[in-house]
Order: sequence, then C-alpha cells, then structure tokens
Amino acid sequence: MANFSKETAKKFKAQVLGTDADTVGNKMAKHLADHFNAFHGLQHRRNDKEIESLLLKQTEHEVKLIDSEPTYPKVIIKYNPSGASKCNLELFQIAIGIEQVHDDKYPYHDRWTRNATAVHEATQRDLLYAQKYLPNTKFTVELTEDGLPAWEQNILTWKVFEHKGQRFVINGMMDGILKYIPEDKKIGFEFKTKSSTIGQVGYYKMKDIQEAHKMQGVAYSLLFGIDDFVFMYESLAKDGWTKGAEAKPDFRVFHLHVTEEMRQELLDKFAYVASCVEAGVEPAEELDKCFFCGFKYICHEGGES
Repeated sequence: MANFSKETAKKFKAQVLGTDADTVGNKMAKHLADHFNAFHGLQHRRNDKEIESLLLKQTEHEVKLIDSEPTYPKVIIKYNPSGASKCNLELFQIAIGIEQVHDDKYPYHDRWTRNATAVHEATQRDLLYAQKYLPNTKFTVELTEDGLPAWEQNILTWKVFEHKGQRFVINGMMDGILKYIPEDKKIGFEFKTKSSTIGQVGYYKMKDIQEAHKMQGVAYSLLFGIDDFVFMYESLAKDGWTKGAEAKPDFRVFHLHVTEEMRQELLDKFAYVASCVEAGVEPAEELDKCFFCGFKYICHEGGES
C-alpha cells in the first residue's frame, strides 16, 4: 500500500476541495491567497530591521546545527514526511542502507532546485512582513520557545511510533506553522513550486493537492499534532508583464483536514515496511514511482525501464 486506498482517497479529496464554497477550509485557503495578493500589492520597500534581525538569528541557528548529530534512535527504521508516498521497496532499500544512484541528474537540475529553494525562503520572509504590514491580517507565524519562526530546522523534530508490533521514527520539519486568526487555530503551511509553465497551477491542470503531498501532510499531522493544513503552489514561470489584470494565476492554495483514518492508514504503510525490514523480505516494487528513485538501477537491472 503506497498510496491511500481508493475509499480514503475519495474522502480525502472531498475534504481538500470541500463541498460548499463557504466551508471553513475553503475560506482558509481563500484567505491565504488574499493574504499574499494583498501583501504583494503593497507599495513599499521590504526592509524592516526587526524582521531582518529575526531572520539573521535564524541563520545563526542553522549554522550552529550544521555539525550537529541527529538525536533520534538509529537502531529502528526512520521515515521522513517527504518520503511518505514513496514506493515501499524504495523505503525498504533506504532502511537497509543500499546506495542511491542519481546518474540521470544534470547541472540544470541543480539550478532548478536552487531556484525553488530561494523562492521558498522569500515566501517565508513575506509571511513575516505581511503579518506586520497588512491591516487586519488573518495569519501570523508561530514562534518557537527561542523566539524563532516556527519553520524549517527551527522545528526539526522526531517521534517514535509503535504500530502493529513495529517501532519506527518519523523525523522531519515543515515549511511553517501559522496561526489562523479567525478560528484561533494552529495550521500547517506547505509551499511547493512548479517550474515549467504557468499552466501547471492553472484551473485546468491543477484541481487538487498532489497525492504525494497529501501523504506528506498526514505524516506532519502525526509528527506535529496538527489537523489542518494549507498547501500553496506557486509557478516560477509568470504570465507576460503587461497582462495586468488579465494575467493567468501564478499560484493556487488548497486546504486539507487530516482525519484519524488517514493517520492510521499511513502508520499501516510504515509498519508494513518495518516488518519487511525485520523479516528481510523485500516488498513489491511499484514501477509507477520510479521517476525520482535512486534505486532504479536495481529494479531495472537487465530488464525493462
């Protein structure tokens, strides 16, 4: 079981998209879209000493962590939320320490991911500025006990789970934890980029949160105890500069609510892979999940690709 069952996926889709335009979830997604549009429409220079000092403090914290060793127990299998949707065989190979090979990577791929990372950081910076400079803001960034923004390595954590006779660790960090003021609720914020064409985030092609990202959100729910998330997808490609009000949308926002059923189904998947590792029995391969896999050279050895 690499993805949610069809029944769970159908329920999940309904909760992500909503059945009523006035649901709290849809309002939350719309409010975040309005939040960014309002901020990016402001005419000001974004140079605030207080905010930039906070971001500098965060950078100093990240530098201190560079040589730090992970504190989670290394004697049991570990999963990362970003890998929640991976092929069970890929998770198995990672757990037993098989070397990954990405010989299909080219230099422009690195520039691709570098640009996406830079936009991630800029978006998080925008969240801090928006909460200070927008009137009647509906979102604020939560802070850690050390006063740092609640995102990335500032909230890196791990947790041990026991499920169906197996013990395993989920270890990870999120793009952000926000306060949704109208509901007085902590929510998860996940930011994703699309780089090829602006159409990738258009209403025709994008109708839902990607399956892999849904499962990532469920893993975050298990790790951080948060049930509601907003996923923002931004296209790095933009419409023509002179299009003005007629420009195609360059970002979309979706809400999802994670249920106990979804959490249990993901725990089932992780426990199954852990049991395979314990027994030394490989789970079945899933050849529809090979695109980014570093073990293609094993699955496709001497066979079809």
